[in-house]
Amino acid sequence: MLRGDRLSFFDEIEREIERVRRRILREVNKFLLEHYGYVERDWDEKGNLRPLYTIHEYPDKYVIIFDLANADTSTLEVKVVGQRLLIEANMEKSIQLSDIYGDVIGKELSISKYRHEINLPPLADPSRMKVKVGRRKIVEVIIPKKL
Repeated sequence: MLRGDRLSFFDEIEREIERVRRRILREVNKFLLEHYGYVERDWDEKGNLRPLYTIHEYPDKYVIIFDLANADTSTLEVKVVGQRLLIEANMEKSIQLSDIYGDVIGKELSISKYRHEINLPPLADPSRMKVKVGRRKIVEVIIPKKL
């Protein structure tokens, strides 16, 4: 067997493994959709990542804290659309999903933006909303309650 033939053989094996990996992902997503009605992921096919966040309720306000590590906060946009809060920010540097999950998931997907929408609580008054960007790219959205 020549060296060139061996490389071709390994390339063929790698292509077959990738084909099987994609089929497994399709089947898992199909199963989740059929049995649970959705496919839960922290990213989408457009390269958007859902940030980690938490909501705290106080007597007079809601405080929503987002972790936007690696975000370019100069591109941060926080707005209200209907009864939903939308947060978006570009990444300083794109991340390959395979860098996070290894070669098993997302080998071809590049994450370049944070994007997420959440329903506003019923008593929220978004007209008086304030946004603060803190150290380590922690974003605090303060939404007073309706009087």
